[in-house]
Amino acid sequence: MNTAWLIQNPENKRLILFMLGWGATPNAVQHLPYPQGYDVLCCYDHRSLSPLHAAEFSRYERIYLFAWSFGVWVAEQSCQELPLYRTIAINGTPYPASPQYGLRLKVLLRTIRTVASAGGNIFKDEAHPEKYAPAGPFEEPSPRLQLEELDFLAEACQTLPEQPHLPWNRAYIANRDEIFPPDRMRAYWGERGQDFDSFHFPFYTTEIVLSELKD
Repeated sequence: MNTAWLIQNPENKRLILFMLGWGATPNAVQHLPYPQGYDVLCCYDHRSLSPLHAAEFSRYERIYLFAWSFGVWVAEQSCQELPLYRTIAINGTPYPASPQYGLRLKVLLRTIRTVASAGGNIFKDEAHPEKYAPAGPFEEPSPRLQLEELDFLAEACQTLPEQPHLPWNRAYIANRDEIFPPDRMRAYWGERGQDFDSFHFPFYTTEIVLSELKD
């Protein structure tokens, strides 16, 4: 798992922690208009898992976790020690390989292998650019690395021991998500789920993050 700071100021006492989905880089959230007083840390490239230790974040008075897609499951593996102030799941569940609550894993693996063999990129769709993350300064993974990451996650989420569930406060569910079926997410999250009009990539809707910081 890689980490990257988008904002890091020793005077800031609040942290926005992004657990990004598979195949994503900090480009996905580098464009958001962050309020003053917040550091921003992104965790991505989940070809391995690394726990985040509370001592490393002890100076923060509040930690806001935003976990997207497969990042919801990764957060449950990596954030158990952290004193999280608010926890937000976006287009994902803690059971990504479940036929009741998860994504269409076999379809994704088959699609990525096909795209990778053709030398393309699974996240590029010129006809529907609003579905995918904008370009930015971080190097995007190749289809081969995307496949390695998804292969690792698909195996790990089915073989590693289940962790205690984080105290999720809210879950946002995109009504046009083509990766995690919305009905499966609604079935898991129940009253904590909130629909919004988007595709699987959610961060064109900046209010998801900004509204959760207003407390």
